Amino acid sequence: MAEVMRNAFTEAIRRDMYGVGFEARDALPAIHEDIFEVVGSTGAYEQTTEILGAGNLVEKPETGKITFENAMEGFTVYGKNRTFGKGIEFSMETVEDIDPSKLANIVTDYAKRWGERYTQKKEKFAADFFIYGGYTAGHDTFSAKITGVTPTDANTALCYDGLPFFNLSNNLRPLYPGGTAAYYNSLANTLTSTNLQTAYLRAVSTNNVDSRGEKIAMKPEIILVPSALTFTADVILKSTNVLGTGNNDINPMNNILRKVEWQYLTAVASWFIGVPKKGLKFHNRKGLTYDFWQDRETGGYKASVIARWGAHMYDWRYWVGNNLSTS
Repeated sequence: MAEVMRNAFTEAIRRDMYGVGFEARDALPAIHEDIFEVVGSTGAYEQTTEILGAGNLVEKPETGKITFENAMEGFTVYGKNRTFGKGIEFSMETVEDIDPSKLANIVTDYAKRWGERYTQKKEKFAADFFIYGGYTAGHDTFSAKITGVTPTDANTALCYDGLPFFNLSNNLRPLYPGGTAAYYNSLANTLTSTNLQTAYLRAVSTNNVDSRGEKIAMKPEIILVPSALTFTADVILKSTNVLGTGNNDINPMNNILRKVEWQYLTAVASWFIGVPKKGLKFHNRKGLTYDFWQDRETGGYKASVIARWGAHMYDWRYWVGNNLSTS
């Protein structure tokens, strides 16, 4: 391993890298923070084992006994943290032949670009949960496999129940391990007012059950669309009357959801409704970290950036996907 040398010059540039990098990072919008629940993380992966909620209260007759039930475990959910990085190097000859201030400017310019790339990569990573969420064979986005670290049941490229995030009616999912497969949260529908009503009702009148099958309150708050559908969504949500008819009927979808346009959704015909910060977690393991040093073996200089994060889907009920690719 090459020996690293640090001095006042390398430390000064490293401090400058943090200044411009953080400023560039914070200047870009981070839509994923509106969609995912963002939490901190201290390990290689996150693990949660669902405890099935209590059943309904049962009326106890006077002098009768309380009804007891067994505690039950549900699915175990895994989400691994991934490492992302980039670097640039300058030969000894290059450094000797240019002004030190020029080298500093080049490095800090890279730091600024890396700050932007940090936010952009996070956005793309988070959007992949929706882009590839309907893949019936799964996708690496959903894999929590870390060889020699995570248990065997974390090695699937599907979700915790062995199904895609968004499953169609021909690929039903159970509410708990060993339960009857009866639920789905994906529809093969384009974005229209009628189809939006269908998706909404799927969320609030069919999928609004907990792991014991008991009804729960469920109210989608947003419609998540790619830029290609932003104007279609506006017409549906902002029209006061029913579209495409001469009748004076009110539009029941008027302002029922908040539109979120996400440019990182590359599937231009897919759209989603859901409850923000529910069902999805984004875990930040290590923030934007810069370094700049001299390699004693070569005499050259190196600059790098590194960060760690991950995400996982832990509850499908809060989202309904529409018109997704399955492979």
